Amino acid sequence: MSILKNYKSSFILLFGIIMGSIIGAVMGPKASMLTPIAELFLNLLYCCIVPMIFTSLVSAIANMKSTKQLGKILGTMLFLFIVTGIIAAVYMIVVCVILDPSKGANIQLNQTIESGKANTNFVSMLTVNDFNLLWSRQNLMALIIFTIIFGIATSSLGEKASSVIQFFDQLSKVIMKIVGYVMYLAPIGLGAFFATLVGEQGAQIVGPLSRSLVIFIGASLVYYLISNTVLAFLSAGHDGVKVFWKHIMPPTLTSLGTCSSAAAIPTNLIAGQEIGLSDEINNIAVPMGANLHKDGAVLIQILKIVFMCKIFDVNILEPKNFITAVMVSVLASCVMGAIPAGGYTGEIFIVSAFGFPEVSIPLMVLIGTITDAPATAINTTGDVGVAMLIERMINGKDWMKKNKQAKEQLKQEEQLTGKQAILS
Repeated sequence: MSILKNYKSSFILLFGIIMGSIIGAVMGPKASMLTPIAELFLNLLYCCIVPMIFTSLVSAIANMKSTKQLGKILGTMLFLFIVTGIIAAVYMIVVCVILDPSKGANIQLNQTIESGKANTNFVSMLTVNDFNLLWSRQNLMALIIFTIIFGIATSSLGEKASSVIQFFDQLSKVIMKIVGYVMYLAPIGLGAFFATLVGEQGAQIVGPLSRSLVIFIGASLVYYLISNTVLAFLSAGHDGVKVFWKHIMPPTLTSLGTCSSAAAIPTNLIAGQEIGLSDEINNIAVPMGANLHKDGAVLIQILKIVFMCKIFDVNILEPKNFITAVMVSVLASCVMGAIPAGGYTGEIFIVSAFGFPEVSIPLMVLIGTITDAPATAINTTGDVGVAMLIERMINGKDWMKKNKQAKEQLKQEEQLTGKQAILS
């Protein structure tokens, strides 16, 4: 009974996904008629992302005691993002070399692609040229940069900006409440997503790339379980592992259903809160991780690289090729989702680095499409795992206990303030 109580919401989401998958398998391409239901849920979730990031991040930074704390969090976070990305790349190269995802695939590279150019304007990743463009989920990194500056400016004013800080504190709670309402639709919305996914891509899944898909799903599952467990254990021992897996299933299932790291930000932030992350780390690491920390995308890039190396008889184990593969996969995974209208950034990086013909781009795009769901789940959940490790590195081994006590004290103070307001 305790398991059912603790994982009730996860079981409901899982049931919706299973039913949707069955419907998609039975209906086939006709399952696309359920797309409006899926889009309704996703659009509601997308509408929450920008205000959630802005309010929660401003609140977290404005309440920090010093900007040194912010710099420490950002430095530790970026370091861990790079390290985990490199580990993911090396792991996937080993898996692909051993199992050979291209074996038995009869691929004719005679296709062309209309949009074979990627936007590699890295300035657009960090800035926009008009204020209103900040409020689009297509420009999340630019929004985060602006929000950090806004939060620092607010914090620097001290008591003069106390009313502003209080406003964002309360507004952040309102937005989180709205997200809770939207998540009531998650079982139906995710079920509709899986129905259309299975119905439309069933033929591709059982086609010549089926071996690659099976290998990737197996490798992703192993990486998902081991990497997250290790991160949680390093962060807070057995208690960290227990609390992580208790709360991480909603973000996992949301990312699987939507194939969007951005769409999973709200559920990821909620999971971080329930795990016990401090607001300043949770509200910084999760949104930035959705853009810059994508170990699942690294796995996909390596799969593409090794697949094409096998087809064109390139030895991936040569030191130069090995290092190039790791660097390209980590870089491409960081920027391909963060650059607005990034197009085929990852594929262009790979073609440029290894000299593959441009006709290989459609095949790599297809590989990325059919492997997107499990990769997104790794992208999403890894952000919470890294945030937990940041807590451990900055706030010590007892961070969970300290954060719990701090939040209980804050709650008591808010209740006391509320009673005083009523009496007055």
